[in-house]
Amino acid sequence: MDELTKNQHFVPRLLLRHFTTGGAEEVQIFDSTRNRVRSSSIRRVLSRNYFYDDDNTVEDFLAEKIESPAATAINAIVADPSRAIEPGLPALLTFVAVQMARTPGTQSQALGLIDGFSSVFFEQLAELNGHPTEWMRNLKWRPTDERAMRNQLLMRSTLNRWLLEDLSWHVLSNGTELPFVISDHPAVHYNWYLRDCDDLSYTGITKRGVQIFLPLSPSITLALIDKSVYKFGEKGSSHTVLSDKRDIELLNSLQFRSRQDFVVFPSAMDVGYVQRSCAEIPASSLMIARAGKTDPVSIGGGKLSSSVYVWRTQARYEQWLSMCKIKRQVSKRSVECRDRRPETVVAQMAAARNLFGASAS
Repeated sequence: MDELTKNQHFVPRLLLRHFTTGGAEEVQIFDSTRNRVRSSSIRRVLSRNYFYDDDNTVEDFLAEKIESPAATAINAIVADPSRAIEPGLPALLTFVAVQMARTPGTQSQALGLIDGFSSVFFEQLAELNGHPTEWMRNLKWRPTDERAMRNQLLMRSTLNRWLLEDLSWHVLSNGTELPFVISDHPAVHYNWYLRDCDDLSYTGITKRGVQIFLPLSPSITLALIDKSVYKFGEKGSSHTVLSDKRDIELLNSLQFRSRQDFVVFPSAMDVGYVQRSCAEIPASSLMIARAGKTDPVSIGGGKLSSSVYVWRTQARYEQWLSMCKIKRQVSKRSVECRDRRPETVVAQMAAARNLFGASAS
């Protein structure tokens, strides 16, 4: 019988290994919560004991079905970033989609939405029934099994590959002396096109203008871009060498914002830069959970009705990557917050319901 894996990574070693130097499997890691820096083997960073499960069912699934199929492609990109990537490469798309959903940060985001919804719901319930809202202010719903909730989000994310397959790969090579860093929630998305949009769904990965970034090494970041909206790099090329340090700082800022606690960086990197950046940029600030409600309306019979809703907002950036421009024909039209492929979204939701039940809606 194989020995069970107790120490389970939420950022896999196949990514962390590329942040090591000199053949030793060690990196530097900054704990921004405790303000501590240490050197550590990649076996002991961005992992927790029994994070997914006690019997290795989920752990083995990730290793065999998600990480192993993508490893060849990731290693090839790091070795030769100028080489074109197969459009819609299934193993790599699935890896990126799952990485967006397998971290403690994902769980915190989900719980933030639940907390926001339940707080507003109970306050509104008190108000509609003529009670002081203070009576309900501290009431919240919580999942009875948070690990099971996290694993369901993870398993459902395997279907998100279909939501990303229309996006275009783009590899960003670092041509500066400032390395890329990687956080404990490294696969991040941002929508520059919809940055001023007031539609509550504008941060969704299905929307026009989404961009996804995943650091692969101190010198390589992998991107998925909606090229129906953006001109990204040189025409006809899926590889850009970044020579402006401001672009590196912006991409690193996405990692600093998305972190929950930890940032990993190569041993030769300036520790002070990481410490200063984490001091200036709040953790878990790339996406913020919000909650709201509609005003009560009479529905007859002396009854009132109100709706409670939740959404996420993204951090405000005043400037974006220098090689990224909104296409002229797109910028001339009114901004549209809509799904890129509505029929695919409907099909993915139906598949999720069939596989995971009504809670997947």
